[in-house]
Amino acid sequence: MIHPMLLADAPEPFESKAHIAELKIDGIRGILEVEEQVRLYTRHQNDVSYRYQEITQAAAQATGDGTTLDGEFVVCDITTGKPDFEETMARFSSNPKPGIDRTPGLTYVAFDILQYKGKDLTKLNLMQRKEILEEAVTENEVIKKIRYMEHGFIPLFDLCKQQQLEGIVIKRRDSRYYPGKRPEDLWQRVVVYQREQCVVLGYSKREIAWLIGVERDGVITSAGMLKYGITPSVRKEVFPILKKTTIRETKDFAYVDPTIKVDVRYRHWTKQNKMRLAVLERVHQ
Repeated sequence: MIHPMLLADAPEPFESKAHIAELKIDGIRGILEVEEQVRLYTRHQNDVSYRYQEITQAAAQATGDGTTLDGEFVVCDITTGKPDFEETMARFSSNPKPGIDRTPGLTYVAFDILQYKGKDLTKLNLMQRKEILEEAVTENEVIKKIRYMEHGFIPLFDLCKQQQLEGIVIKRRDSRYYPGKRPEDLWQRVVVYQREQCVVLGYSKREIAWLIGVERDGVITSAGMLKYGITPSVRKEVFPILKKTTIRETKDFAYVDPTIKVDVRYRHWTKQNKMRLAVLERVHQ
């Protein structure tokens, strides 16, 4: 099995004739190997073929033996067509009965081809692989091919903001495929983040994590857990204040007076009204 090539981070979108841009699909990375038996692997090499027979069966119809695809498997909202990460994770955690439990909106979106007719393609440049991908895969209800843009990357990113999509990936046209590597300037993701000022409501006794909330019209509402961005220096600075302002404790958490304000970036609000992937950016003094 081939390890997927990884993405570097770019702070802002940019225009470049040396690159193309694609939508970043908010799903689960998957390597799809089509041989006599079709296999679907996650980024961490977990074989999930038995859970996704809709995908493996559709892949056998979409392309021939000796093909390896790189892409994302995702559950899309059947009304809007947008990726639904919570439904994607719920489907990933389920154990569907083969041939019975079919998930509406389940899709595998291929954005690269690593092997075709048994031939290794990883040393070809990206645009050569794109041409082969177009020839090798026939789309059906489940298997799709990503579309790409050759210009207008900034407007595309702005559209992602408006539509609350995850962001874009900007890729060098001449990039080879480096399995398991994260080359700095070849594939770069630009993620759409939202930002908000929060208050710290408590901290975990089991891990480095804070409970946070958002104050609106004088009412504080829980926004979930903040785990990322709490560096050792930030923790050293803030923890004594949290200890001093603790008002009650349970086995797992200590709750504090909401006196500390923090700036947080996050992906979006979940259906449970929590911030997804909250990251600390600044502590107000």
